[in-house]
Amino acid sequence: MVALGEELGPEVAKTRTVPQAGTMTEKIATPHRDGLAPSILAPKTRTRVPVWLLVVAILAAFALGWGVASYAPIGAGSPAAAPEATESATPEPEVDTEDDSGFVRVATRDLDDFGDDLDDVDITLDEDGFWRLLTNAVELNFNISQLQQHEAPASIAEDWAAGLEQLEGDVDDLEAGITAGSDSKVRKAVAAARDTLDGLRGVVSRVD
Repeated sequence: MVALGEELGPEVAKTRTVPQAGTMTEKIATPHRDGLAPSILAPKTRTRVPVWLLVVAILAAFALGWGVASYAPIGAGSPAAAPEATESATPEPEVDTEDDSGFVRVATRDLDDFGDDLDDVDITLDEDGFWRLLTNAVELNFNISQLQQHEAPASIAEDWAAGLEQLEGDVDDLEAGITAGSDSKVRKAVAAARDTLDGLRGVVSRVD
């Protein structure tokens, strides 16, 4: 600073302090001096949120709202029907309901028809009716086919099948005798068929 009054004399000399150009400093009030907290007046840093993060948040909110709306049950206004109580099914014991008496009835009927046809063969042989023997053979084969259609009970199934196979062989021998024109062979085959027939009747009688 420059002391004024050196040129004016001591009478009027007054000391003034004049700030020199370039040396004047301005005292700015700080938060501490004004009695305010630094955190209030301190300059704040602005945080910028990335745009892509905002887009993801909006899409997520939209998807969440759509999922909640689609999950709402149809007819939510009406009360749900209470499930009916169901009793657990108790397994019933297996019962064999097959009526074996039906097999006995039809098997006995067809075996009797076969026996009648064997009697016809004997009559034909006594009357020397060759052509009738051919008819008798056809009828015997038809009776065998009927007997084979019957399903025998498990207790006699094996013996029943074996008896029918033997009876079919007896009829083959009878046809061979007719072809050979031998009455003795035919009569022998008829006798064997009768024995087989009696055996089949015994098998059927074993059915309870």
